[in-house]
Amino acid sequence: MQEQLHKLLDEVLAGADEEETLSIKQLLNGVKRKQNHINESIIGGIYAMDKCSEDGNFTISIPITAVTHNSLNIVHGGVTATLVDTAMGTLANMMLPEGYGAVTTNLSIHYLAPGIGEELTASATIVHKGSKTMVVDGKVINSAGKVVATSTGSFFIIKKQ
Repeated sequence: MQEQLHKLLDEVLAGADEEETLSIKQLLNGVKRKQNHINESIIGGIYAMDKCSEDGNFTISIPITAVTHNSLNIVHGGVTATLVDTAMGTLANMMLPEGYGAVTTNLSIHYLAPGIGEELTASATIVHKGSKTMVVDGKVINSAGKVVATSTGSFFIIKKQ
């Protein structure tokens, strides 16, 4: 397996332009971030998600790179949705007692502006916390402070097995 991986990496790097080389570096650094426990998941590592929680505010930021771009060279809507869902889900899980988790049951997102600039930051706030469900609002802004998307997520509270 390792030999096949090295061969594939060599082949891809041999034909890669600068943007593709930087993307490969970001993907590999993402795996390293997961291995070093900087991020809890591979996807969090690949997007270099940085979490911040202070004074009751919770945010996750990602750099805008070729890995986040769609064919129009703006952030892909699915990346924006992943970012805000991760922020809302992480906050929901932070509010639960040990042994419980929250999973997304519904995600509504409204795209308001293109994802451009240096980074995107998603913030999340609890709207409702019941015994079986939670509702969380989210907002994504770019590095210039422009709102890129707003979102609402519903989460089902489950007992971990």
